Amino acid sequence: MDNINDCYLYSNFLANKTQSGSITPEQFNLCADVGQLLHLKVKLGLPEEYSVDKREARQEFQTTLNNSDSLRKFIVSKSATLNGAGFDFPTDWVAFANGDYIFVEQINGVNTVTPQPVEFVTIGERGLRLNDYITAPSFEYPICTYLNGQIVVNPTGVDRISLIYVREPIKPKWNYTVNASDQAVYNPTGSVDFEFPKIEWEQICNRIVKYWAVNLREGELYQSVDKAIQTGQ
Repeated sequence: MDNINDCYLYSNFLANKTQSGSITPEQFNLCADVGQLLHLKVKLGLPEEYSVDKREARQEFQTTLNNSDSLRKFIVSKSATLNGAGFDFPTDWVAFANGDYIFVEQINGVNTVTPQPVEFVTIGERGLRLNDYITAPSFEYPICTYLNGQIVVNPTGVDRISLIYVREPIKPKWNYTVNASDQAVYNPTGSVDFEFPKIEWEQICNRIVKYWAVNLREGELYQSVDKAIQTGQ
C-alpha cells in the first residue's frame, strides 16, 4: 500500500468479503483516526494488559527496536519555558519520553555546561524525595511530575527544560470528489496518509474494518479481522 487510497480500497475489500456492503468515505475517515490512535496506544503499552503481578504489556514504548521503528516519526523534542509553577504540555502531547535541562556549574573558575536528565517520578515519590535529606532533588539531580495540568520540576529555579515526548499523529484523511454517477472518487489533493511505517498500514486497516463490523453487528467479519490483529497476519 502506497497511500491512503490503497488503505481505503483494501478496507473495502475486506468488508466486501462477507457481502456486508461498502465503507463510506466518512466512516473510513472516522475509523481511520480512531484506529491509528489505538495502534499508537498499543505501541506505547496497553495498561489494560497490566495485572497485580505483571506490570508490563506485550508491547511497550522502546522495549524493542521494532517498537522504536514504529514510533520514530512521533518521538520529538521541544524546549519549554517555565509558566507559573510549571511547564505547559505541548498541544500535540501524547506521552512522556524524557526531559533534561542545562546544568551550569563552576569548575576551577570556569562555567561548565552539562545537559542534565530530569527524572520523572510519581506524586507519592515526589513527596518522599522532597522530605528526604539524601535523595532530595537538586540542580544536579532534578525530578519532575504532573501536577495541576503542568509538568512541575523540583528544585524550584529551573526555568527552561527540553522535553522529549511522543506526539499525536496527524489525522489521516481520504479526500474525494463526486463524479457524474454520484460516486466518490479519490482526490490526492487534501488527502493525508498514515504516518506509521507502511508495513503497519494493514494492521490499521484491520482495526478500521473491526470498528465497522461492530457497527453492523457482523460477527464473522469481526472475528476475522480481530484474529488478524492479534496474530499480526
